Amino acid sequence: MFHKSNVKGSKLSNQAPTCLLSEMPQGEAFRIVEIRGGPGLQRRLLALGFHRGDLLVLDGEAPIRGPLLVRNLTTDTRVALGRGIANKIIVEPVRNNE
Repeated sequence: MFHKSNVKGSKLSNQAPTCLLSEMPQGEAFRIVEIRGGPGLQRRLLALGFHRGDLLVLDGEAPIRGPLLVRNLTTDTRVALGRGIANKIIVEPVRNNE
């Protein structure tokens, strides 16, 4: 269903460069490009309101590699995600005109 690609420095179909959700700078908008996980993780994120194409903002992160507080601008939800899950969500920056 999802293709595998090298995240660092890669471009998916000539779009903006992608990164992991855990690498997002705080306060900037990003769009979900891909969720790399099994069916269980896919279902869990769908239940939390995270879908491909949704806009996200990193609101905060716990010290010492703790969870990330992520706000989904599309569904207007705020969720704390562990870094393991955040490392399976591929995002791209959103340009100002989008």
